[in-house]
Amino acid sequence: MTQAEMASDCSRCVGLCCVALSFERSDGFGHDKVVGEPCYHLDPSFRCSIHVKREALGYEGCEAFDCLGAGQRATAVFSVRNWRGDPAVARQLHARFSLLMMLQEMRQALTEAADLDLTTVFHTVRQALLDRIVFLADGHEHSIDGPAAAVLTEAREFLGQLARAARH
Repeated sequence: MTQAEMASDCSRCVGLCCVALSFERSDGFGHDKVVGEPCYHLDPSFRCSIHVKREALGYEGCEAFDCLGAGQRATAVFSVRNWRGDPAVARQLHARFSLLMMLQEMRQALTEAADLDLTTVFHTVRQALLDRIVFLADGHEHSIDGPAAAVLTEAREFLGQLARAARH
């Protein structure tokens, strides 16, 4: 896996981390924000209006957050749909972003597992799960919920098996 496959590219995203996610005022976020509502600082072109001074204004959480490329992937899938004018489509976009974040996190975990001393069977299963995740995360199918839930469940179980095997 290359860095590009897991890198966030905010220039190809519509500020999904600033809209689809919630956060509470804390040491890392300067105000409360509910799911689906844009951050106060998201400008009309979907860029952060306080980007250069986020840390000074109490938004260290924004600095630390990384969607692992889920934002640009979700944006690409919904680029031809009217998510701006249709709240139902916007909710679908936000759900896709959340699902893609989980897929990308699992993609990262399975990729890092390649560095372990795996048996041929474990390596084969790991690669098959990774291939399925890449297909779903990088594809443009509109409905991936069922297959994504299935592969995420299988991947969690697989990682659990790896952890148990490592303890023995």
